[in-house]
Amino acid sequence: MTGCLKNLLASVGCVTLLIVGGLLGYHYRAQLKGLAESVTGHRIAAAPAADSVGGVSEDALKRARRKEAAMAERRGPASVTLTAAEVASLIADGLDPVARRALDSLQVVLTRDRLAIEAQLVTASVERGLLGPVGFVLAPREPLRMAGPAAVAAPGRVAWKPDDVVVRAFPFPRSVIPRLVNAIMGVRDGAVPIIVPETVGDLRIRAEGVTFYRRTR
Repeated sequence: MTGCLKNLLASVGCVTLLIVGGLLGYHYRAQLKGLAESVTGHRIAAAPAADSVGGVSEDALKRARRKEAAMAERRGPASVTLTAAEVASLIADGLDPVARRALDSLQVVLTRDRLAIEAQLVTASVERGLLGPVGFVLAPREPLRMAGPAAVAAPGRVAWKPDDVVVRAFPFPRSVIPRLVNAIMGVRDGAVPIIVPETVGDLRIRAEGVTFYRRTR
């Protein structure tokens, strides 16, 4: 009888492990696919080249500030358009100290209705549990891409909400992304703030640039 009970408990334990393993495997299935392709030498196909990519520079930051100053004037232009480099420089200038420690070589990629940053991620800056099963195979620095839409959240503040995060070749489940963004960018609600003049009422992201439109009321 005792032997049967032990066998039953062992069977239940195995089934439980299989169920838990199956759930984790399903949750991180995209990551595991990326891991397999990385190990076998196959790479995920790169996304089509974007029309607009820009890195951080002092000159780009100065140009962005001049455009913001024009928009802030009472009788300023109805709209201003910032290039990818100018947006990258604005984001980099306003980064939280947490993000400054986590990211290096930041640049911005603009596509229709979406803004992405690409950078080198210091993987030790992120709790390993948030990285899922690939956390154990990542190098100290890995390429990071975070992409998502942006909108004016309040006067003087644009909220950029990444909904797609890839580290090396490993995409992350959407349910994990807000916490991952918080950990990397030093924010609390999965949204990265971008400070703009209070006169900005709307924006549009295109490959050619990000256009800020004057508030009408």
